[in-house]
Amino acid sequence: MEQKTIMIITVGSLIGLLVGIASGYFLASSFEGSTASRQRISQLEGQVTTLQNQISQKDNQIQTLQQQVSELENLLGPTRKGAWNLIKSFEGSSYLVNTDYFYVAGTELRINWTWIRPDPEFGSFSIYLYKEGEDVYTENFWNLQESGTTFAHNIIVSYYYLKILGSNLDHWTVTVEVWIPQ
Repeated sequence: MEQKTIMIITVGSLIGLLVGIASGYFLASSFEGSTASRQRISQLEGQVTTLQNQISQKDNQIQTLQQQVSELENLLGPTRKGAWNLIKSFEGSSYLVNTDYFYVAGTELRINWTWIRPDPEFGSFSIYLYKEGEDVYTENFWNLQESGTTFAHNIIVSYYYLKILGSNLDHWTVTVEVWIPQ
């Protein structure tokens, strides 16, 4: 019986050892899985934080752009889309006038003018359009009839001014308009 008992104890010990090793392996692998899950959750939380920061930055950029749009709208005044919008009117009677700068917020400009001369045979009228910072004119319109309209196409959005030349005139009026597309 003693041999039988030793055999049972040996077999039982071996079975116990095998069950213990298997249980330990199972527990270890499930522990590693939960560690990997925790690491993945941590990575996802980091990505969420990064995306929240990016959203905050974009919100700040949107707010800055909205402020700039408001400033431009104040500069331009009320605008109508799909129409000509008055930028500035000028009038005078002198020989040479350099106007104040005006902002052109589009690429199509329309200039209307009228002038009156005391002598039907003498008198001339010319308009030069200058872009801010340039010494040469952007467009020139010279020897203009007593009233009319002319256009400057594909100009750069910027500040401009007019040089208006008139000789032997009683009075002249010039309006500048910009086309604002829809």
